Amino acid sequence: MTPILEIKNITSELSKMGAPILNCLSFSLNPKDRLVLKGPSGSGKSLLLRSLIFLDPIRSGEVWFQNQKVKPEEIPNYRSRVIYLGQKPSLLEGSVEDNLKFAFQLKTHQNKKYDRLSVLKVIKLFNLEESFLNQPAKYLSGGEGQIVALVRALILEPQILLLDEPTASLDANRSEAFEKFMFQWVEESQDRAFIWVTHHREQEEKVGTAFLSLETGNLK
Repeated sequence: MTPILEIKNITSELSKMGAPILNCLSFSLNPKDRLVLKGPSGSGKSLLLRSLIFLDPIRSGEVWFQNQKVKPEEIPNYRSRVIYLGQKPSLLEGSVEDNLKFAFQLKTHQNKKYDRLSVLKVIKLFNLEESFLNQPAKYLSGGEGQIVALVRALILEPQILLLDEPTASLDANRSEAFEKFMFQWVEESQDRAFIWVTHHREQEEKVGTAFLSLETGNLK
């Protein structure tokens, strides 16, 4: 099987102690992989996800997507196919729907169209009504913000999602709905996969089909 994402010897910036935060890491992500990234707090899990889409600098190493090395000029298009969801979603002023539509104004997404019916289908899984789209983003709870970030990513039709504690602010019911939806999302296509960071052992076992452990900058 040909990997859709390959990480080759990635090393990050040095820490205050003089050691690399990520030390020559290599691994592959195959189609349909549900990869769980484990490790103690401060081990570099979030940094690794952010480095995979070049939000944080990589001192050395390479990222390959669909059997091609990602070059600097290709990063915007690459980010339209590989999307990172952080622990604290960044939302714009305006309504929920304004936030969902904004991405389609970017050059890399101008060939895509906003589909309101698809959005409604997803938010209803979280027991949210159509009126939710009219709510000002600044008044959303942390969990609602995470749902908006997920929907915003999905409507851009990525192949890979990088999920950094994506259910941390959700209650048990919505967390379960999130997990089930992600399983369905992976299975609906032959070329999708995700990397999921979590600290919860029970969730690790539910969502993962492959596992990596990161400790002191090294994969175990």
